[in-house]
Amino acid sequence: MKRLTWLVGPPAAGKSTWAASHKSQPEPPRILELAEMLHPLVDPAKPRKGMMRAKGLLMRAIRQVELEPSNDGLPPLVVIAALLGEEELFPLSPGEEVLLLLPPRERWERQFLGRSQSPAPGGRRMGLEEAIGWYERYLRWEEMGLPFTRVTDPWRPG
Repeated sequence: MKRLTWLVGPPAAGKSTWAASHKSQPEPPRILELAEMLHPLVDPAKPRKGMMRAKGLLMRAIRQVELEPSNDGLPPLVVIAALLGEEELFPLSPGEEVLLLLPPRERWERQFLGRSQSPAPGGRRMGLEEAIGWYERYLRWEEMGLPFTRVTDPWRPG
């Protein structure tokens, strides 16, 4: 695992489940959910404008701290993010990697439709059509030649 790992994927892909399963490693990474950082800012108002730019600014702050050479002794950091466009994420610096959690389409749709009814803290309810748009966007990353590793961990319902 690199110094800074971005765990990206569409809503309900299993990112939090993946991260939780890695907490039991002998030297577990630190885990940070990008949505949790925005929670105090966006709840209860739930603004829709400016959110992608805010995520980009938070990403810059995370990179500034995590990629500082004097912080190399810290355990690696995994940042979980559902909706990150390639323009915010790439290019990567040395010490960074992207893991794209993208289950097979049919399974992902079942997971999305079966997810809990309440959005994540700082989030809003997203419809299937919008979520499919994100899924398809992530599918195009390979065609674009972006540097990432695709993860398709087994689904663990519940």
